[in-house]
Amino acid sequence: MLKKSIGQSAAVLNSNFIAIMMVKDRHIVWANAAMHRIFGYEPDELIGQPTRDLFLDQESYELFDSVAYPAITDGETHIGIIPQKRKDGSMGWYEFNVSSLEDNPDVVVGTIVDRTASYLALKQLEEHELRYRSVVEDQTEVIVRFLPDNTLVFVNDVFCRLFGKSVDELIGHRWHPIAHLDDVPMIEARLREMTPDNPVVTVENRVFVANGEIHWMQFVNRGFFDIAGTLKETQSVGRDITNLKQTESILRESDEALQRAQSVGRIGSFAMGNDTETFMISKETARLFDLDDKGVTTFVEWFSRVHPDDQEKVELAWRDALQGVPYDMTYRIMVQGQIRWIRALADLQFDGHGQLIKAVGTVQDISDFKQIESTLRESDERLELALTGSGLVILDWNIAERKFTAGNHWFELLGYTNEELGNNEEDWLGLINPKDLERVKQKVSSHLQGETACFESEHQLRHKNGHWVSVEARAKVICRDKNNNPLRMVGTILDITQRKRLNEEGMALLKRIESLIRESSFHSPVQAKEGKSAESLTKRQRQILGMIAAGMTSAEIGKQLHLATATVISHRRSLMEKLDLHNAADLTRFAINHGLLARK
Repeated sequence: MLKKSIGQSAAVLNSNFIAIMMVKDRHIVWANAAMHRIFGYEPDELIGQPTRDLFLDQESYELFDSVAYPAITDGETHIGIIPQKRKDGSMGWYEFNVSSLEDNPDVVVGTIVDRTASYLALKQLEEHELRYRSVVEDQTEVIVRFLPDNTLVFVNDVFCRLFGKSVDELIGHRWHPIAHLDDVPMIEARLREMTPDNPVVTVENRVFVANGEIHWMQFVNRGFFDIAGTLKETQSVGRDITNLKQTESILRESDEALQRAQSVGRIGSFAMGNDTETFMISKETARLFDLDDKGVTTFVEWFSRVHPDDQEKVELAWRDALQGVPYDMTYRIMVQGQIRWIRALADLQFDGHGQLIKAVGTVQDISDFKQIESTLRESDERLELALTGSGLVILDWNIAERKFTAGNHWFELLGYTNEELGNNEEDWLGLINPKDLERVKQKVSSHLQGETACFESEHQLRHKNGHWVSVEARAKVICRDKNNNPLRMVGTILDITQRKRLNEEGMALLKRIESLIRESSFHSPVQAKEGKSAESLTKRQRQILGMIAAGMTSAEIGKQLHLATATVISHRRSLMEKLDLHNAADLTRFAINHGLLARK
């Protein structure tokens, strides 16, 4: 029956917050998770253990037994706080509430709460009270009594010690010398404010203490008047508030620094309690929203500054925040006819019933950032238009993260969507034609190691539909770490499929023309003469002649042969004179006839 009762109640009793156990014949027959946790045992490890194991010694065990069990036997509940032993041997203080089961009096049920922290705190407080009692008892305020003409008639020992004077040196003399000279007029003016109806005046002023230092004191002055309302004597009780004044000064300076920092960063702050209709604001918040600089504003005043087109979303965001959704909002405000962008953040705290306790937050003017975003967006749009016209695709390789990204036209070029291709480096390299892959990798490696100024390659990429697209790739490392390891490479890719096709068709046409010319001039005496002339050409002249016949300009020939353009032009003239030719067409025909045509 006990097991059945425990089984039916275990789900309810197995709390993580209150320890519960059942005891029969001085042995633990059931204990919940909290019981095991607060005594340092593994789950179910206490089951079957004698309750004696929880006590520090036999004496404390027998004492508890003699007090608790008689009460339990009489059907009462025993409550008490006693020291107990944890599994690791350490001691804790626990509050026990034990009684027998109504339907099973042989079983004792106990709820146990760990009171160790509060017990130790109480003991520590008692020790502190004993330690500092003598100091507190000896420490009193300065007390002084003086006549209407400010002559001292009584001073206590604390007053004498503070100002370093004996009673005889003070009684019969005026208090003025101990006060800071600049404060005396203010003190006398405040003392004159005392009346029979207003006999108490508090004054804060500076004084010179025994060592010559200046301290701040707060004096509570009470005037004693006769029946006619004439001031007869004043009693003043004072305390040293120098540290308080220093703290106030530090706080004031800190607040001023915070206000300056907020002004520089254009970041204001606000705070509110559970009344969301009014809240406190900093000076910068007041400036940003053009509100009165009085430290407090209302929801209506603030909300009136929000741009009409943004008011609905701002109001919805705040309502969501009151339901626990993080508040991070960007909206526009209208201030003095101008639009500003604001980013607002807030941290809201709620009670156990979900009601707002307080909220603090910041508001930052991000108008400049928004302008930069707009400028960048326009720049991106112009770049995209320029790339569209040129056919170029931007490629960005994050080498450290092994990820590729490309412009929008990349997907038009190869037919893939961003989701289909992704950013994985291996997937992108897998698009390269296998016959080109090793050559491309070698060129990439050379550039990454700094052996080439830039990466240049013509290769083929696989289209989504399966055909090959010829491209011209140019890129350069733009970022390296302190050890010169490449981090990022950016470049462009150009579809040259049509250009390659036209070049191939052009070469085929040239070869056909060459064949026709040879056939037509096979037995020409002019050809025989030209043959002798061709044999007289140097290797460099033959090379340049072939490039001219291939349609290359003097600049292109110079770049490929590492010659100055002027040098190539000089070679061109020499060839015409030597071969008795008059134009580029003659040179082309000559080169074709003698098999000197070069490929671009």
